[in-house]
Amino acid sequence: MNDTSRKAGNNMMKFVATILVAALVIGAVYFFLLTPGQPTGPQTQPSPHTIDQTK
Repeated sequence: MNDTSRKAGNNMMKFVATILVAALVIGAVYFFLLTPGQPTGPQTQPSPHTIDQTK
C-alpha cells in the first residue's frame, strides 16, 4: 500500500507541475503576443471636448 501511495503522490505532483507549466505558457503567449501595442485608430485622436494646451 505504501508503494501505491508514493506513486499516487508522484503522479499528482506531475499533474500539478504540468498545469502550472501550461498556465505559464498561456500567460506568456497572451502577454507577449496578444496584448496590444501602440493604440491606433480613433482612440489616438484627442476628444473634441478637450482644451488644446499645446499652444
